[in-house]
Amino acid sequence: MNARTFPRIKMGRAVTALLLLAVLSTAALVHLVWYRTASRNIEAVVASLDAQSTAAVRNELSSNLALVSSSAEIVRSVFFQGAIRPDDEVKREFLFLSLLREQPAIAWIGFGFPDGRFFGAHALPDGEIEMVEIGWAPLSKPRPLRRDLYKPIPGDIFFENRLKAESVYVPEGSPWYRLGRTSAEPAWSLVNILPNGFEPAIVVSKKVEVFGHFEGVVMVAVSLHRLSAILGGLKMPEGSKAFVLARDNAVLATSEPSDGMVAAHLKDFAASDALAAAVALAASPEKPDGSRTLVASKALGPIFVSSGKLPFEDWRLVTAIPRATFAGDIDANTERLIFIIGGIAVLAAVTAILFARILFARPLSRLAEQLHMIERFELDAVEHRPALLTELDHFSSALKRMSSGLAAFARFMPVEVVRPLVDGGLKPRPGGELRDITVLFADLPGFTELTEEFGAGVEPSLTRFLTLSIAAIHAEGGTVDKFIGDAVMAIWNAPGNVPDHALRACRAAAAIRDAMHAMAPIAPKHDEIRVRIGINTGVALVGNIGSTERLSYTAIGDVVNLASRLVGVAKDKGVEIALSDETLRKTRDLIQTRPLGCVGIRGRIAPVRVHTIDPAVMAD
Repeated sequence: MNARTFPRIKMGRAVTALLLLAVLSTAALVHLVWYRTASRNIEAVVASLDAQSTAAVRNELSSNLALVSSSAEIVRSVFFQGAIRPDDEVKREFLFLSLLREQPAIAWIGFGFPDGRFFGAHALPDGEIEMVEIGWAPLSKPRPLRRDLYKPIPGDIFFENRLKAESVYVPEGSPWYRLGRTSAEPAWSLVNILPNGFEPAIVVSKKVEVFGHFEGVVMVAVSLHRLSAILGGLKMPEGSKAFVLARDNAVLATSEPSDGMVAAHLKDFAASDALAAAVALAASPEKPDGSRTLVASKALGPIFVSSGKLPFEDWRLVTAIPRATFAGDIDANTERLIFIIGGIAVLAAVTAILFARILFARPLSRLAEQLHMIERFELDAVEHRPALLTELDHFSSALKRMSSGLAAFARFMPVEVVRPLVDGGLKPRPGGELRDITVLFADLPGFTELTEEFGAGVEPSLTRFLTLSIAAIHAEGGTVDKFIGDAVMAIWNAPGNVPDHALRACRAAAAIRDAMHAMAPIAPKHDEIRVRIGINTGVALVGNIGSTERLSYTAIGDVVNLASRLVGVAKDKGVEIALSDETLRKTRDLIQTRPLGCVGIRGRIAPVRVHTIDPAVMAD
């Protein structure tokens, strides 16, 4: 029987049959061997319950801390989107107060400015909230401090008092500020000093950048005292205890602090604390995530000690749960369980039939649809479709990541070039065609001098220049060909047709120039000439240039060389834009220019007539 005639069955029906077989066979097996295996498996059952309880505590704690991280992201997003500016005192105060009141776990929400200023909202132990603002001052001088106290009232808060003093707190010297500024991801840190003094806390921080400009660092802090309160408020089995430990077994928080204080280390707990003693014996940073140890205790009997890593730093959540917490009910119900197995089997079978389609058939159908979208290169339409089953959910996430990876090709090669290859099942190979195109080169004047003067500090200015150049080129339908040092090369009328390509290239050049003049100059001596641009129009060879192993979609020919040379002409003539006579002709006189005369070009016999576009002319 060959592949064409082999019978096929739908996944939903196959899974339903397998589930029914598994449920019924398991029920029969359990029914036959229960009494023999119950005594041997009791520890496994108890361990399973311990794992579930530990996982629940871990997930709930992680959720609380995830809310802390989310609060930092909310503030960062609000500032990034421009809904509220960091310097808008009234609106940012309202934002911080709102978030602080909605998240009882949070002790601080603050923002550190690049110049050393700080603004934050602090939840006091008595329920009051204070707004703390630290102003700027020269180095080695105390900084002005303002504290506004708010008292909670039903449904609102009431301004109570304002205090002014001085502060020696330096935000930019704090670990949360340094880590947040240099990290692309949320940075977690353990700090002892906050704006009000000694207050051990865990802090998540994120940098805020708006259009590439660093605005400051957002911080959200949870004091270790509040972290212990969170642990104490979680639903844990009776008689158990949870600990948050650092790598050296230092105790960051515990669900039952001794005498209201958090011990500094496991060895500092009283010898009568059997749960802490069990954790001290079993907990080790070298143990794998999810490890579980059974520790014997004279006072409480066997104790399950479970350790799991938290999703930040090297911190661990360790739970200590006496076996008796679970085993008492299990031992009592062992005799009854055999009569319940039949009902469970029937219920499981019915559940399998009802939910097989929900759990398997529908998600698989959606995954097939996503695969077809990728096949058609409709990458923007691919999205993560959550599924109840972990594997299918991971599969959907993998498809989304794969589509994002394919979409990243658009940063290196235009989608208009890639899609025909995918749709036709073609392999990219060397080749090209002659097309009438317009080529634009743009670079920063004196970039070599700037690099020597500023070193790596010139990178933000280069990034801003390239970013606004790409935006202007794309806005006019151009294709970014490549970056050459500080220069960008773009082409129009390839790979897609752009009838007015010369005019669009000129408009893009003017937009780049205007955008550069709208920003502060990179250096005082570069104030008048911010950019140099060369534009030329003509026939070039456009296509996949290279070898069978490595290709680049680009344009080559005399028209490209002349466009590059015109950048030097712009420098010699003291202008920012230089375009050839052919480009001006192709614009059909829809732009006004100023002639620069005929210029000799290296490598060309005949001189070239060159024009420029003055800002005043474009304004007209």
